[in-house]
Amino acid sequence: MERLLIKAKAGDNYAIQLLLNKYKNLLNSASRQHHLISIQEEAYEEAVISFYQAIKDFNESLGVPFAGYAKVKVYQGVHTLFRRYLRIWQNEVSLSAQMNTDDEDEVKEFGDLLAVDEDLADSISSRLDIMKIIHQLPPKQYEVFILVVFKGLKYKQVAKLLHISVQAVSKNYRKALAFINKSLEK
Repeated sequence: MERLLIKAKAGDNYAIQLLLNKYKNLLNSASRQHHLISIQEEAYEEAVISFYQAIKDFNESLGVPFAGYAKVKVYQGVHTLFRRYLRIWQNEVSLSAQMNTDDEDEVKEFGDLLAVDEDLADSISSRLDIMKIIHQLPPKQYEVFILVVFKGLKYKQVAKLLHISVQAVSKNYRKALAFINKSLEK
């Protein structure tokens, strides 16, 4: 075990893969906790990243076994991810509640805006209006909106791609939706 860990610390990909396979049950159990069901894929990614960081940061001289150290690091990483998402969810609920108190029915999702029950000419006209409104968005909101809605990327993927936080992605997306909803009401 010690040789494998030393090789992995040195950057040996084969040794890292062996350690990942050996600790796959830890990674699975950390990412499959009940409260993580809706973000399970991202939780697993975070568990792997945290495990890799545990390999890099592990110090034998402290007298702590690697298994215990890795478990703590993995669960901490997954917990931190959950707390980030919890803040996002709370902000979205708060925004929705604020919009509902302003006599607006609901926060409209983009797919709801495109689902028009009128005849074909009106439907096409409505969709063109929506596209014009989308092109009026500020650059960052436009970029985030396109990546989330049309490319189908998750907030975390957009954040990595644009080098911004997940919270910034969520905020820009919500602002874009609010702008589109407000523009359509005129």
